[in-house]
Amino acid sequence: MESLRYPSASSLDLGSSTSTSTSSSSSAAGGHRRLARRITVNISTAGSTKVTSASTPASANGHVPLWQKMAVGGTAGVIGTVSVFPIDTVKTRLQLATATGSTHGATTGITTIVADVWSRSGIRGLYRGLPATALGTMPEKAIKLGVNDFLRDVLCGYDRSKETLENQMAAGALTAGVQVVATNPLEIVKLRLQSANGALTPTQAIRELGPRGLYKGGTVTLIRDVPYNIIFFLSYIKIKEFLTNSETGHVSRQGILASGVSAGMLAAFAGTPCDVVKSRIQARNSTYTNGALDCAKR
Repeated sequence: MESLRYPSASSLDLGSSTSTSTSSSSSAAGGHRRLARRITVNISTAGSTKVTSASTPASANGHVPLWQKMAVGGTAGVIGTVSVFPIDTVKTRLQLATATGSTHGATTGITTIVADVWSRSGIRGLYRGLPATALGTMPEKAIKLGVNDFLRDVLCGYDRSKETLENQMAAGALTAGVQVVATNPLEIVKLRLQSANGALTPTQAIRELGPRGLYKGGTVTLIRDVPYNIIFFLSYIKIKEFLTNSETGHVSRQGILASGVSAGMLAAFAGTPCDVVKSRIQARNSTYTNGALDCAKR
């Protein structure tokens, strides 16, 4: 309910107010009666008056600029990479367990691999390659989020209310095609650093690979990323919609977090087989030189 502010005497134009009274008196009593009528009119119309707050932000309609989404996506990607990097290192070594015949391929198992890395390099071994990976993750995640958001707008004619399931799937698949340009070089360098038992720097890994080598396994990366992106973005959108309050249109931070975690788990489960093949093809001194199908069979 709006609070009423009584006009001050200096702000009232008593002579211009409409009056149904036929009295021509300009006495103080007539002025008081007109003032009372103005207040009555204000009270009767207050309920139907639409109030617009000057402090309402321009983005209250829910629109967030693309650059902000990309900045948030890139920053979140770096935080996520740093948080799970030791787990990712163990995952990489598990995937390469029988890929190269090296010492880390002699035994499998999480505890065995952690103990092996720890004995060689200590805790630093679990974070080998982190600085270079974190540096590359920010633009990679920003591109992924930005391209997907742009394609969703284009495919639905810049009207998200008309967006279809097919639009969301197509945006995810096309995003993978653009994303692989940044993803493949980043991942093959990260993989080489994580699986190295000796000293290896990012610069050495890049020189060893060369320009063409940075895109080794690119086809498998694309095959992995297309279903991954479709499942991830589609699941995220649908889960977040499910957790959104239908009355207010608001979703809590916990709901957004749950949407992202659930979508990531579903997409990772579907993409792991291709990820294993990719890792073994991209490994240093890999014996899988006859393509993805040969690697998958072996």
